[in-house]
Amino acid sequence: MASLTDKVVAALIEEIERGVLRPGDKIPTEVALMKQMSVSRSVVREAVSRLQAANVVETRHGIGTFIRAMADRESVRLKDADLSNLLDVMAIIEFRIDLEGAAAALAAGRRTEQHLKQIAGALDRYEEQVANGSTDVLEHDVEFHLQIARASGNRYFYDVLSQMGRAVSPRTRLGKAEIAELDQIERLRNVLNEHKAIYQAIVRQDADDARAAMRMHLSNSRERLRQAHETAVN
Repeated sequence: MASLTDKVVAALIEEIERGVLRPGDKIPTEVALMKQMSVSRSVVREAVSRLQAANVVETRHGIGTFIRAMADRESVRLKDADLSNLLDVMAIIEFRIDLEGAAAALAAGRRTEQHLKQIAGALDRYEEQVANGSTDVLEHDVEFHLQIARASGNRYFYDVLSQMGRAVSPRTRLGKAEIAELDQIERLRNVLNEHKAIYQAIVRQDADDARAAMRMHLSNSRERLRQAHETAVN
């Protein structure tokens, strides 16, 4: 199911394609978009951030956010397509294994009490959803990984993951025909336990364990994805 952020991005892209917004045009203000689409400020900001990362818009501080020329936006559709099939999603996870393993190791050595509070908050919200039988955990999953990247003390880990947006949890981009969800809650419980192992290693300031736990989590995610796909097509 598409998130509110996805819907805002899609709405703006549609206006660009219809010519309502043209290269050089200034997009509506945050307040205007909030009212127009009945969403929060954080949703609008994330949507604009994604469009910036995809080179669809550029923000000129103190002036506003403007539509970029088409020549500067050719990569956006390819970027979306990269997450539209299983092989590309598997490649995204492989890319993340080393990247986030390193971020977790650094976070173990550099985290503050505030970092731990933020990571634990995302973990608690994820666990609460699962305990209530809900599978609506995507935002909490993404937040968990982003907070660890933030705790690494190296802003480039956070920048890369935040620009990836929901690709941090790429399974959601695959169609039902590709992925069979036989027991989503059980899968989410497994993910939750893996998240807890990462968090506990960061709490202990054990960099090696944090790296290993993150790598194991993402490797397991890749394997679960492969198995679910095989179940769906057989």
